[in-house]
Amino acid sequence: MDVFYNMARSFDKGWTSNYYMLLVALVFADLILGFGRAIALKKFNSTIGLAGITKHVMVLIVPMLIYPFVDIIGYGSVADGLIAFLALSEAGSVLENWIAMGLPFKEEWRRFFDEKKLEQKERVGTVHTDEALPNENDKKL
Repeated sequence: MDVFYNMARSFDKGWTSNYYMLLVALVFADLILGFGRAIALKKFNSTIGLAGITKHVMVLIVPMLIYPFVDIIGYGSVADGLIAFLALSEAGSVLENWIAMGLPFKEEWRRFFDEKKLEQKERVGTVHTDEALPNENDKKL
């Protein structure tokens, strides 16, 4: 019975952690900016929107389901690190949407992030732009 009490306490500890609250705030910011970007660029697609919402819900639910188990075996700091990593990833997405919408951002930072993004895409071999492709069959998966 003591194990269940400790797991419930761990669930509460994970739910109220600063890292998780930051993750929640960044997920909501990413959703709002993502929808704003889609509307501003006239590329709103309900299928893509639903996939994005599903991804964000899973980003919020999975850490909370795993946190009590990881914390009970003594690795709560590892779970906090995972949540912090997810928050950092969401921050990158928020930044990308912010820049794509043309909102104010220091020009030298914008160039830096654009260069890093292009370097990564060249390494991975993918190309993604906000411009329409000439032919629907030209899309890379």
